Amino acid sequence: MHKVFVAGVATASLAVSLTTAVLLSPRESRAQAPKAAKDAAAVHAGQDTFTQRCILCHSVNEGQVMFGPSLYQVMKKPVGRKTAPEIREILQNGKGKMPPFKDKLTPEDVNNLLAYLHTL
Repeated sequence: MHKVFVAGVATASLAVSLTTAVLLSPRESRAQAPKAAKDAAAVHAGQDTFTQRCILCHSVNEGQVMFGPSLYQVMKKPVGRKTAPEIREILQNGKGKMPPFKDKLTPEDVNNLLAYLHTL
């Protein structure tokens, strides 16, 4: 059995992907490695987008409300969670006090942001 020691892993998604890759056969592991790297890159890029565009109004801490609601577990909570299409709609057209970001975020930015939100 292979042991993997990961120091300073920034996201749970990456840790799960690496653990899954270790538990799979060598053939399955090789197939999963590019996907894990792609997922980790998307999460990192999404975190960068969040830091540049969202953190002024939204927190990622549970229950912390700033100008907008906390996005902690926005896609995971059992009641009132937002789906990816709902979040895309809000990002495109705005909602309430939130302005539209359709001219500021590319589709790739939105996909990466969604990948990041899944890790919160």
